[in-house]
Amino acid sequence: MRLKDKVAIITGAGDGFAAAIAAGYAKEGAKLYLQEFEDRADKLENTVADVRKQGAAVASGVHDITRAEPIKALVKAVLARYGQIDILVNTTEGGWHGVLFSATEDNWNRAIDRGLKAYYFMCQQVGKEMARRGQGKIINLTSIVGRIGAGGAVIWGAARGGVDAMTAALAQDLGQYGIHCVGLARGATEGTNYSPAARAERLRRLPFGRLGRAEDVVGPAIFLAGPESEWVTGSVLYCDGGYVTAAATDDEFRPKEKPYRGP
Repeated sequence: MRLKDKVAIITGAGDGFAAAIAAGYAKEGAKLYLQEFEDRADKLENTVADVRKQGAAVASGVHDITRAEPIKALVKAVLARYGQIDILVNTTEGGWHGVLFSATEDNWNRAIDRGLKAYYFMCQQVGKEMARRGQGKIINLTSIVGRIGAGGAVIWGAARGGVDAMTAALAQDLGQYGIHCVGLARGATEGTNYSPAARAERLRRLPFGRLGRAEDVVGPAIFLAGPESEWVTGSVLYCDGGYVTAAATDDEFRPKEKPYRGP
């Protein structure tokens, strides 16, 4: 078990990527504290129940991590239960999709508060405890939109781009304390409310011919939290099925041949 007895906080754990990572960490022996916002508390209960079926140690709490005081309460609760914090996985998103002219100030505030501000202050408060012990792994879930422009996703792109830049800067600030900070970027994913045309376009571009799934990020998340990644910090790992590189390939240069099936 690569994460045996490591204590991991996972934010936004109600469903999707965070829930999949929680299950993966549980199988690797981690002790978990799972966070959600009040409007997603019902989803969190499902994740906790699924993890407990694996026999893992798990606690959870509803905290508004867009504010400093609830984050301090979260950290206090984790330390009271487990006595240490080894891993932080930030996954909360307030992503908003829509054209520039239809966005409101509320759209912006929710996306940036949950998708960037919460990451920063979680890193700040958990980082203090990790610094005290001289070790720790921070993994910030991000997205390919932080690197490539995506129409209809200006606010989300701003949040994810901010996470990418923040991750690199945090790696420099926290490295002196033995803390690693990395990004894990996902791409086009099943479960997203794509139109039929948008889904077809993504499938056309993706070299493996399918959309991503939440479980696709679990292995990379275990690697980044585990002992094999001791020389990895400040970078973003793209777990996108090749979407970023595919986006840079003109259609005329895409392979037209049928798949090779043998000699």
